[in-house]
Amino acid sequence: MKKLLVVFLSLFFLFGCKQDDQVSPRTFLIPDGYTGWVKVKYNAEVGQTLKTSTSSKLQEYRVSSTGVVKTPEQHIHEGWATNKYFYINKDGQRKKLIPGKMVHGSSSGRELSGGTTEYFFVGTSKQFHKDHYLPNEFDTR
Repeated sequence: MKKLLVVFLSLFFLFGCKQDDQVSPRTFLIPDGYTGWVKVKYNAEVGQTLKTSTSSKLQEYRVSSTGVVKTPEQHIHEGWATNKYFYINKDGQRKKLIPGKMVHGSSSGRELSGGTTEYFFVGTSKQFHKDHYLPNEFDTR
């Protein structure tokens, strides 16, 4: 009887959770050698359309040379996901960036003028601690 209850509760939890508004892992493609803050502006009127990789469910965003991503996609706050970060060169070759080593200070999002904005820092720990405050100009982009 106890096993049946555990199976029932497991199935209830598994199928009872909403899956359509759960956060998905995102991949950020950052220009090779870029260091500094990255601003991801969701619900932007103009911007790049979300690119979903066919081999996985990862969502890919290209970061501009000024550290900005704008997308009309909505930022979903529910759930857990592990984002991936890569430097990408002109030939399209990727070099993985490790959170905690080259990616720091990731925020959970900030509501600004009807949209959600996410920030993270690309660079060494030393660079992050030196420049750990968001630049003022990010609020006007």
